[in-house]
Amino acid sequence: MGVFMDPLLDEALANPEMAKFINKDQLDRLRGTGEVRIEDDVLITEDGCVNGTRVPRTVQKIEDWIVRVDDDSKYD
Repeated sequence: MGVFMDPLLDEALANPEMAKFINKDQLDRLRGTGEVRIEDDVLITEDGCVNGTRVPRTVQKIEDWIVRVDDDSKYD
């Protein structure tokens, strides 16, 4: 499954050269779905590694963070 970004999709659909490669019916069926991709920034040291990524990890915490309901300090 991919991530659907409406502004980019709308721009592609408005461009005839790009739109010819898009199945609009399938796209419309899938809009509003997607995923969250979390990538960690990791520092490798002689003694091990340090994960430098400070992000929420559960669906609820991610949704709270997106709408700025949660306090980022909880994710230290």
